[in-house]
Amino acid sequence: MSSVLALAILLHGPVVQGKPIELSRKFTLGEKLSYFARAQFTQEQRSGSLQTFLPRDEEISYRYSMTVQKVKADGIAEVLYQRPTMEFIMGDTAESAAKKSSEKLDLKYQLDVSPINEIVAQKNLNPKKPDKKDAAANAFVRKVMRQGSQSDQVALGLLFSFVGEVQQLAFFVGPMDSGLDIAPKFPFDEVSIGSTWKSTVGYSPQKLKGSDGKSAVQRLDYVYTYQGLMKNKDGKDIHRIQAKVKLDTDMVDFARQLAGGSASSSFLKSVPLNFEGTVDFDLDPSNFHMLKASAESKGSFAISAKGADQPVLENRFRGRTSVKLEGRTMASAAPTTPPKKGKGGN
Repeated sequence: MSSVLALAILLHGPVVQGKPIELSRKFTLGEKLSYFARAQFTQEQRSGSLQTFLPRDEEISYRYSMTVQKVKADGIAEVLYQRPTMEFIMGDTAESAAKKSSEKLDLKYQLDVSPINEIVAQKNLNPKKPDKKDAAANAFVRKVMRQGSQSDQVALGLLFSFVGEVQQLAFFVGPMDSGLDIAPKFPFDEVSIGSTWKSTVGYSPQKLKGSDGKSAVQRLDYVYTYQGLMKNKDGKDIHRIQAKVKLDTDMVDFARQLAGGSASSSFLKSVPLNFEGTVDFDLDPSNFHMLKASAESKGSFAISAKGADQPVLENRFRGRTSVKLEGRTMASAAPTTPPKKGKGGN
């Protein structure tokens, strides 16, 4: 037993066994937390009779800060969140060379952040007009969506409506309530090593347990696990929390429930959508601020027709994201103005 324990310590660092603890973020008036986030995403796609997957790489990076302006009696902090710019790198493709660009965002939000890292109120201090989204799908997708029964068209519509949300999750830089900027979410109860809890990041059609293949739109949750107090690679004490999310569904089943029809009347064999991701969080033991987050994801979706040797459209993707605390500063006291010297003063 002692040799097993020694090996575990050697591989993972010493894990301190102790009483259950409360995961509660402690904000300090005047502190400013500065972070750097980078997300790398690779997408490979083929369609029709194409045998080779065509890759496309993308990278997003940005810096953001959180300045604590007020701490209420219940521990909720009024925070000014700022993200001035975002940098984009689009990898080279067969049609174009790599492109690098910068977008000025000037994001400013007034947030109320609770000790369990939930955003309980937010106000956009610099709202902008929403961009007009391009509603036109490419010619290939439009052609596919015109084929088959009504349930086939519903299935394809469901696929393309949920793919964007899933790929945003795979990037881990989505909205603040599902991204990694203010994370991880903590439970209300105390935890011990191995304790788990859930937090919803989205919704998607999924099979219901024990319902003979029935599907319904259900919660897509992060499952968090507290792994204990340990040493990081730099030898510093950190609390480690790991989060996992997984989705494995087929849009055909749910579409047939919504639109009717049968497998025999459909030209589609399957429309699978799969995704899984893992995030490791390192937290400061003194205040439970996030020091670092390392995330990896992979997924795929496809449109498979009856009688076809390969899917008519197939896409697979993988992502890697990191968020790191670059600095923590405290607001300095306001300078005082010395009194003016009067006549005869010193």
